[in-house]
Amino acid sequence: MDMLKKNDVVEITIDDLTVEGAGIGRYEGMAVFVPRALPGETVTVKIIKLAKAYAVARLMGISRISEFRVKPFCPVFEACGGCTLQHLDYSAQLEYKSCYVQQCFKRIGNIEIGTPHIEPCGNIRDYRNKASFPVAGEKGDVRGGFFAPHSHNLIECDCPIQKPQINDVKNAVIHWANENGVPPYNEEKGKGVLRHIVARQTSSGDVMAGIVTRARADDKSLVSALKDVPGVRSVSVNINREKGNAILGRDTHVAYGNGYITEEYDGLKFRVALQSFLQVNHAQSEKLYRMALDFAAITGKETVFDLFCGIGTISLLAARRAKKVVGIEYEPSAVKNAEENAQLNGVTNARFLAGDAGERLRDAVGLAGTPDIVILDPPRKGCDAGLIEGIAGTEPETIVYVSCNPATLARDAAMFNKLGYMVRKVSAVDMFPHTTHVETVVLMSRAKD
Repeated sequence: MDMLKKNDVVEITIDDLTVEGAGIGRYEGMAVFVPRALPGETVTVKIIKLAKAYAVARLMGISRISEFRVKPFCPVFEACGGCTLQHLDYSAQLEYKSCYVQQCFKRIGNIEIGTPHIEPCGNIRDYRNKASFPVAGEKGDVRGGFFAPHSHNLIECDCPIQKPQINDVKNAVIHWANENGVPPYNEEKGKGVLRHIVARQTSSGDVMAGIVTRARADDKSLVSALKDVPGVRSVSVNINREKGNAILGRDTHVAYGNGYITEEYDGLKFRVALQSFLQVNHAQSEKLYRMALDFAAITGKETVFDLFCGIGTISLLAARRAKKVVGIEYEPSAVKNAEENAQLNGVTNARFLAGDAGERLRDAVGLAGTPDIVILDPPRKGCDAGLIEGIAGTEPETIVYVSCNPATLARDAAMFNKLGYMVRKVSAVDMFPHTTHVETVVLMSRAKD
């Protein structure tokens, strides 16, 4: 057989999915990645990229269709790339995620676990409570939506996995910009004003609207345009003069309302500002936090450390059950929010430290003594080796690891394993239907001699 070449059209069978949601097939032993193809399908594809060990192809036709293929409900599914699994039946999405977690533990961590239980999402449309929409176009013709994958081609849409008011905020700001001659930011030229539109909504319906601009804009007309959107309680303007693709700059001022909205988890209130991190699926994040606390099995006598604590969500939920809690968070503004949230809820047995988790661990021990339980919820990159050694060095009985990335979770679990902590239980939560992302909670405890 001839070697595979660019623009070749070949037939292959798909037998797996990549972590990005593309189908994986083989041609003459070479892996071929095909976006939008599903396991079990026989497909005709055109090779569009050739590397040493793999090829990328465009789906041209399907001669054998998967029984789990469904019609995507989003009109821009093909172009947008935000949801990579909308063409896969929801039950099969859950099965894929559960198996992926299991495979990561086996392949990366060399740890055998059963297929973990995954908590399904009750509402698989309009579940997201936050969006940051980039803008493009010209003065008088501003457009908002999302960038297509690996490009700055703007795909205009009212995103159907967002809460409807999130799209309403976007449309109101676009209308305001066009009515008032506010030009969109052009990254290549470094000119223009409006960069991003940010919106979030609480489970009670309160909406926060924000715009990110390169220069000051007219707050009065902006607020007037946004007050008609149902539920808007707060409008903030963030100034970002930097080049690059970071969404928020350092300077935020409140144009309307208090500069925050209030979310509730299991009866506790949390104030959320424009910059605050909050899980984007409220119902599922409540399940996630309950799962983490159930795994922790706090009886009331324990000292709990909560690392990467953000605005204190898990910390304050744990404080209701624990003797004392110390939360550590790198971002000082989030620590300030956590302290305010403790006050708001009358929680007096939780303290918060700002800084690197590994560096502040010793301070936390000085403040509260050694922990009985450590809960950690790091970013996608997971933990560095020093932090894992530091946690194990404080000798907690129990470690509960919450993760948004099964690959780094499995790597870190293997390191904890070497330091004497065994994986006892693994469960997952589907926080992001129609994407390959999955949240996982792992219970580890010290190996008994």
